[in-house]
Amino acid sequence: MDAVKQEKFEQAKAQGLEAGIVPVSNPPDEEQRLDELKRLGLVEKDFESDRRFNNVTQIASYLTECPVSVINILSNDSQFCKLSSGVDVETKERLKQTPRDTSICQYVLATPGEQLIIEDIDEDERTRNFQNMPSASGIRFYAGTPLVSSRGYALGTLCVVDFEPSKLVHGQKEGLRLLSDQVVTLLEQGDVPAGRVAGENDSEADTGTEAKGEYFSSASIMFTDFVGFTRLVEQIQPGELLDTLNTFFKGFDQITAKHRLKKVKTIGDAYMCVGGVPEGRPTHIRDTCAAALDLVQFVEGSNIQHRTLGKPEWPIRVGIHTGPVIAGYSGGTFDVWGDAVNIAARMEASGEAGKVHISEASRAFLDRSAEVVERGQTDLKNKGAMTTFFLEKLT
Repeated sequence: MDAVKQEKFEQAKAQGLEAGIVPVSNPPDEEQRLDELKRLGLVEKDFESDRRFNNVTQIASYLTECPVSVINILSNDSQFCKLSSGVDVETKERLKQTPRDTSICQYVLATPGEQLIIEDIDEDERTRNFQNMPSASGIRFYAGTPLVSSRGYALGTLCVVDFEPSKLVHGQKEGLRLLSDQVVTLLEQGDVPAGRVAGENDSEADTGTEAKGEYFSSASIMFTDFVGFTRLVEQIQPGELLDTLNTFFKGFDQITAKHRLKKVKTIGDAYMCVGGVPEGRPTHIRDTCAAALDLVQFVEGSNIQHRTLGKPEWPIRVGIHTGPVIAGYSGGTFDVWGDAVNIAARMEASGEAGKVHISEASRAFLDRSAEVVERGQTDLKNKGAMTTFFLEKLT
């Protein structure tokens, strides 16, 4: 950056502070995130000469009916506008490199696994002071989807803006997420072969010397657990207990395979699987919910036999949540990590016997053919209150 541009850059930062803009401080994993920018060479990369990126920004505008769409890369102190649609030449030149502290996109870094949607910039606590900037653009609506690398670090954003307050429906939000995934795929093309998870069949995974994973912006995680398992342990002989548990888990394996889910692991009497990994199938939410209903039906059928034979019943709880995860291999063993996994576990723990408990995030993907009962605000341990539902039927 030459001296004149540097002076304007510093002046813009000072104006932001004077206007009352509060920058994001200490974003999570900032050092690793910056290393990821260097690994992919994104600050120096030319996006404009690649029509595939141009197509993405145009589609984003068409999809959301917003006049402006932009791909931004966020460094330690700068926002680099790599590509834009609906921006005039003069503005495009001015936006090439601006202070990160005066950008709306910076707030994506505070929660890098989530979309940032601000329906009215003048009313939101984080952005209402942007109108005090001398160079205020008049933007009133912002929707930014993080560009998250396969290693799970936010590189920047694909964002759309409008000059009037606005909203996006669920399908538009999902469309932006899919487009952001496509941008990252283009940036990392060749890093991870299609159709499998990073680390699968790798010698490094087999030796257990390194954990290797890949970021998935949307996956559905299901947990099951037998209610009162401690009581069952006290009532049943160890051999019979293990035989019964194995019979249930073999049935679960068949059901999850039928619905194209990937088993993660069993922990005691708990069973965990995931949909959407690695193929990113758009029906993974419905597939997971269908499998959950089948699991409940399978357990209910087995319990009828148990009652007939005078044996203890094994009531089951099921919980499902949809969100971003890291999936991969550690020590040759497949696993899934992320806050979405924690929420799915809480969904199971706060559910009820014989019912499929789903989060609002999962419910949003199901159409009217899904019969659900809103449970209201459910207190999830260490997560606070969330709106949840009981899934009753899929047609």
